[in-house]
Amino acid sequence: MHKDRITTHEASKPRHDKAYILYWMQSAQRCHENPALDAAIKASLRQKKPLRVLFVLDPSFKEANHRHYSFMLEGLPSLRDKLRAMNIEFFLDIGPFVETVIKHLSRAVLFIFDKAYTRPLRDTRGHIVQAAKTQHCPAYEIETELIVPIEKASSKCEYAARTLRPKLLRQVDDYLEETVLQEAHHPPLDEPSYADDCISSWLERINPDTSIRKSTYFEGGEDVGLERLEQFVSESLCHYDQSNDPALDLTSRLSPYLHFGQVSVVRIYQRVASMIDHCPAAVESYLEQLLVRRELAFNYVYYCQGYDQFETMTDRWAYETMAAHADDPRPVIYTKEDYIQFNTHDPYFNAAMKEMVYTGHMHNYMRMYWGKKIIEWNPDMKTAYETILSLNNAYFIDGRDPNSYTGVAWLFGRHGRAWTRRDIFGSLRYMNAAGLKRKFDIETYVKRMDNLEEKKS
Repeated sequence: MHKDRITTHEASKPRHDKAYILYWMQSAQRCHENPALDAAIKASLRQKKPLRVLFVLDPSFKEANHRHYSFMLEGLPSLRDKLRAMNIEFFLDIGPFVETVIKHLSRAVLFIFDKAYTRPLRDTRGHIVQAAKTQHCPAYEIETELIVPIEKASSKCEYAARTLRPKLLRQVDDYLEETVLQEAHHPPLDEPSYADDCISSWLERINPDTSIRKSTYFEGGEDVGLERLEQFVSESLCHYDQSNDPALDLTSRLSPYLHFGQVSVVRIYQRVASMIDHCPAAVESYLEQLLVRRELAFNYVYYCQGYDQFETMTDRWAYETMAAHADDPRPVIYTKEDYIQFNTHDPYFNAAMKEMVYTGHMHNYMRMYWGKKIIEWNPDMKTAYETILSLNNAYFIDGRDPNSYTGVAWLFGRHGRAWTRRDIFGSLRYMNAAGLKRKFDIETYVKRMDNLEEKKS
C-alpha cells in the first residue's frame, strides 16, 4: 500500500491491554484490493492481536431505502465467509454510525477506517476520530475508493476535467499497486453479533423504507461485481467508444459496485488497461471516465462544501443565465408523480424513467436527457434541481454518490461551458428528442425498456 493512502489522526502508542485491532469497514465492502483491510491485517500481525472487521448497519442513514440496503446486504454473507477463512472476525452491528463505532472503539488496540468524501460521512468520521483522540486510541484513515488519493490529485476544487486530467495522468502509475492479503494468525474473538443472521433478518431489524423495493436486475456483492467486470471486458469493452448510444447498451453497469466499494477501482483500471492492445480507442475512452471523470466528481464533493444545495452547487455564469431566464414561460409542467408513473408526452423520457424505477440504473446518456427534460418541465430551476436530486438519490442504486451529485450539478452548468442561448435554459446546454432520433436508433431503447415492465410483472 502506498503511504499516501494513509492519514494519521491520532498517533498515540497502541493500547496493548485492549482486545483487538479494529477496522471499521464502510466504503470498501470487499476483500480484494482493499488497502484498509491490508493495513488492519498487518497491524494485527505486528501487535499480535486478533482483528475485528466491524460493519455497521445504520437504519437512520439519510435517503437509504429497501433498494439500497438490499443490494448492500447481498454482499455481506460472502464477505463474512472470506474474512473468516482468513481467520478474521466479521462483526455486524446495528445502530447509528457514531455511537456504534465508538462502542467498539473502547476495546481497540488501534483503529483503522475507510476515507469518506461526502459531507455526512466526513462529519461522522470527525466525531469518531475525536472520540479516538479522547481515548488516546491510534487512528488511521485509509483511502480505498480512488486511484490517485484525493489530496494528492489536487488541493482545490477543480474547474473542469481539463484542469484535473494532467495532474492525474502524471501520478496514476504511482498508485496502481496490488494488495495481496495475508492470513491473520490470531483466532477471532468468539462474540455474538448479527453476522450469522440472514439478509431478511437484517432487513427486518433495520426496517427500511419499502416504497422503493429491491432491484431484480442487480445483485450485490464482490463476486457478482467481479463477474460483471469480466463480462464487460469480454463482451462490451472493445465497443465502449460507442457507449453513448442507448440502443446498444454497452455501458459497464459497474457503478453500483463502485458505489458500495464491492469492486476496487484499481482492479477495474488494471483489467481494462490490460486490453489496450486489443482496442486502444475504447480502452482509453473507458479509462477517461473511470479515472478523470470519476475523480473529478470526488474532487467536487470533497472541496465544494455546497455540492448538494441549489444555491451553491454550480458556477456564477450558470446562476446568472438561469436568473435571466427565470420568468420564461414553461410550455408544460409535470409533477414528480407524473415522472414516476411515466405520464409525460415524451416516450424517451418515459422509457428512461422505467429503467430507473424498475432497475435502479439508467443509461448514462439518458441520465443527461432525463435531467434536462425535468429542468424544462418545472416552474423554476430550484424546484427542478431538488426534484432531480430527490429521484436520483431514491431510485438509483448508486444514488447519494459523488458521481451522482456531480452529474446533477452538470445539468446546471458545473464543469461545463456556455452554449447558444435559448428560452428557459439560457446558456445551459439543451437536449431534445430530435437529437436522440438523429443520433441513435432510440426506438430500440424504448422497446427494451417496455420489456422491463413485463419482466417486473
